[in-house]
Amino acid sequence: MKTTLLGAALLIAAGLIPAVGSAADAKELKIATEAGYPPFEYRNPNGQLEGFDIDIGNEVCKRLNRTCVWIDQSFDSLIPGLQARKFDLANSTMTATEARKKVIDFSTPMYIVPVKLMVKKGSGLEPTAESLKGKRVGVQQGTTMETYARKHWAPKGVEIVAYPSYTNAYVDVTAGRLDATFQEAQSAVDGFLNKPEGADYELAAMTLDDPILNEPIAMGIRKGNALKADVDKVLKAMLADGTLQGYAKKYFAEGLIQFPAQ
Repeated sequence: MKTTLLGAALLIAAGLIPAVGSAADAKELKIATEAGYPPFEYRNPNGQLEGFDIDIGNEVCKRLNRTCVWIDQSFDSLIPGLQARKFDLANSTMTATEARKKVIDFSTPMYIVPVKLMVKKGSGLEPTAESLKGKRVGVQQGTTMETYARKHWAPKGVEIVAYPSYTNAYVDVTAGRLDATFQEAQSAVDGFLNKPEGADYELAAMTLDDPILNEPIAMGIRKGNALKADVDKVLKAMLADGTLQGYAKKYFAEGLIQFPAQ
């Protein structure tokens, strides 16, 4: 069927034929993250996104021949955003818990990180309800650390304070408004302990062995999105050829990241 330029424009506007240079032609891959969690995802002094998860996401886009479009928003809005089709993937150190699997899909597992309590040196605090009774512990909203702390510690007299970002929690630690924070170990190291203000703090010796805290990190994907098969294939290849392990050496101390068996 032949069309005039005006006729074609009308068909494009009506959505009956695609427009050249449209979003569909651009092959964008929209990935959401919460950039306040170094070294996993953060902004450098120039305001650019960097981090372990950012490197992984950029490589996924490259191997899928897609253009990465990163969206920075709060962690607790990632799942609602996926469900609302605001982006394609959520890549923000998100644990693939059974509860989350009920509402979104996850990619193949990427890695596992240990969770630690961060405390003032000499405090003797450990991640148990008995040790933390009467104390204030900071967590990030919507994380497995918050879920664990509210289930196991809050009913036994521990005050759990949730923050949009651990950056805010670390400020309150130094100001004396918190006694401890509960997060992935490496995030505490890079986000606070390696900075001058973290000199008087440390990670508690005890590491909790609980399924909810040792579930793998994966990318969140909207239920039924066919993109999952392609992302899984690429991530498995990146694990098999050592790409993910190479990124880990760039950001983490030995032993603070574990990878699924191949």
